Amino acid sequence: MSFENLGLAPALLSAVQEAGFTTPTAVQAAAIPQALAGHDLMVSSQTGSGKTAAFMLPALHRIAQHPANKGVGVQVLVLTPTRELALQVATACETYSKQLPGVGVVAVYGGAPMGPQLKALRQGAQILVATPGRLCDHLRRDEKLLATVQRLVLDEADEMLKLGFMDDLEVIFEALPESRQTVLFSATLPASIRGIAERHLKQPKHVKIAAKTQTV
Repeated sequence: MSFENLGLAPALLSAVQEAGFTTPTAVQAAAIPQALAGHDLMVSSQTGSGKTAAFMLPALHRIAQHPANKGVGVQVLVLTPTRELALQVATACETYSKQLPGVGVVAVYGGAPMGPQLKALRQGAQILVATPGRLCDHLRRDEKLLATVQRLVLDEADEMLKLGFMDDLEVIFEALPESRQTVLFSATLPASIRGIAERHLKQPKHVKIAAKTQTV
């Protein structure tokens, strides 16, 4: 299996190659084709398995396919439990979107001033990476912020629940369009995560990756 077999846009294949990746990890090979086909996904995968590319590459592929949508607002929302992970995901997204001109990425998280984040959102970004608490702060200022989202990613969903973000997640789900695609990544799948999947995912495909697969 190579990245060429996954059906990704040439600009993404080129960026992946430039980043030094040649062969997809197990989670990438399993999840990317399902995400490209438009399915909701519930993925059980450990940190370090290459999951960021598994959800970001299909999302960027859709943006590459529809360049006319660039000015319409946020198209992809990635929720992460911590500021550190939000920054990590935003950086990875910038790496993969290097050859997609005009694609904007904004990270919003607590512990940083609201002003620069608001300015970055106003300037237009297709991809928003956020922690739930700070995103709710932004929603209180602009309830239509997520009205154009086509894809939602919950990254490390089990950690978000451990940190007490359940109520914030429900507020965010309410602000999102019903028609979106939802992809959930979690190292473990406790009853609380399954409950979220039952309420908010549409006939999700399940992907389970053995804990021992790690990217170097």
